[in-house]
Amino acid sequence: MSCNGHCEGCASDCGKQPLRHPNITGAILGQFMMDMAHRVREQEAGRLTEEQLDEIDRKTMNWLGATFSGNNTQFELDPEWYPTGVAGNLRFKLGEELAQAAGGKLPEDNTTLIYSAFAVFMAEVYNTLYELSKKGIEPLGEVPAPEMLALLKRWTEILVGYEVKFRDPQAEDDQAKEPSAQ
Repeated sequence: MSCNGHCEGCASDCGKQPLRHPNITGAILGQFMMDMAHRVREQEAGRLTEEQLDEIDRKTMNWLGATFSGNNTQFELDPEWYPTGVAGNLRFKLGEELAQAAGGKLPEDNTTLIYSAFAVFMAEVYNTLYELSKKGIEPLGEVPAPEMLALLKRWTEILVGYEVKFRDPQAEDDQAKEPSAQ
């Protein structure tokens, strides 16, 4: 039997994904954004109450906060980045927004700050979903709405600490349709 990094009592990182890699962080955020869009549809259809939505959101925020604070053993963690580096980057990039979300004062504790950041993240996702819905735009269809991609890119960059080059599927489709110059 080979070790996959999930063995009980195993301290090996052999099968863990590096959380600070933009593909991993982006996939996590993207999945939660899709889940949030799905919950909105479920609530609009009457299959999910406001209380149920709040409970799921609370659990989501707690999981994200714990993970990006460095408290999720499912991932390989950069000890210099989690939680100190990511918290410093959040203060730098989102200080005013986080202070407003926390009642006017920026949380001093790194972990509290990171959890607060995910409240802001989730509010931004819900606001974007609402705005797209008002315009009649499908947020996460076959090709995600540019607003959703921009939100995903922004938050991925904040959480990994460097600029990320995302592949734009729409630009590739447009390029493929153009006749090649000979």
